[in-house]
Amino acid sequence: MYDIISIGSSLLDIFVKSDDLEADRDGERQILTYGDKLELSDFHIFTGGGASNTSVAFARLGLHVAVISETGHDEFAGLITADFQKEGVATNLLIQEKLERTGGSVALVAKNSERVILVHRGAASMLDPFDIPAFWLAKSRFVHLSSIGGRLATLQKIFKTLNNNQETKMSWNPGNKELNLLLQEKFEISEIPCEIFFVNQEEWALIEPLHEEILLNFPQVIITKGERGGEVHLFGRKKYEFEGEAETLVDSTGAGDAFAAAYVAAQIYGHDVPTAIAWGVKNAGNVVAYFGGKMGLLRKSQILELTKTKE
Repeated sequence: MYDIISIGSSLLDIFVKSDDLEADRDGERQILTYGDKLELSDFHIFTGGGASNTSVAFARLGLHVAVISETGHDEFAGLITADFQKEGVATNLLIQEKLERTGGSVALVAKNSERVILVHRGAASMLDPFDIPAFWLAKSRFVHLSSIGGRLATLQKIFKTLNNNQETKMSWNPGNKELNLLLQEKFEISEIPCEIFFVNQEEWALIEPLHEEILLNFPQVIITKGERGGEVHLFGRKKYEFEGEAETLVDSTGAGDAFAAAYVAAQIYGHDVPTAIAWGVKNAGNVVAYFGGKMGLLRKSQILELTKTKE
């Protein structure tokens, strides 16, 4: 039996930073000239993706965790598997397909730490219903679901399995394709077995017509706002607001995964919502001080000390 199973993507991420690149949030872009050769101030290769980041975060926080994700059967997959094994994440539910390529991304990081990400999802977007082991989901205390590329039939199987086994709780951090499925009414929100729902402020704005229904049906709705913190809604009535605590911002990739994993882990350990928020804030604040979504993930002893939490 696992404490938690993380479902989503596992990718290989390449980060390149150049002080010759500029980026902003107002739609302006730095145009590169053909034949340009830019000097890089940083170059890193990490494993990443929603399932990869959160499963490692859960493992570092002392939970018995397995990952359900799909990769190819190639050199990139070997790096991803080795990383899981090093971190103590069970890989017996990991799917490797010989005819598919492991997904990856290249993050172009500008001088001001803003970034543009080029993504090839590859096998990570091909998780099918028969890849989801209903037996193991039913035996897990919790399931954390991140984006799976909007695979409708796969989502239906996950939701059906958990509705049939209500002792297993689910946290959900959907991507844009899953949010669009909600907007298209592919699911009855009241029938989605979601205990904890994570979105950022842009994603929350995208599903504005569904706000009332989501707040009424999902016990905990967390809306993150980057360095400005975020808010937690309980049963559509009580609201907690929180602030970010990042002292150094190198790269915001993985901050949402870090927050979600620590928040869920705190609740699995039986802590209350304010403590779960504190865990999430500390984990996310530490992750953004490093490139990638894993290097800054805190271990249980560290997060207990930083948040003054008793075991």
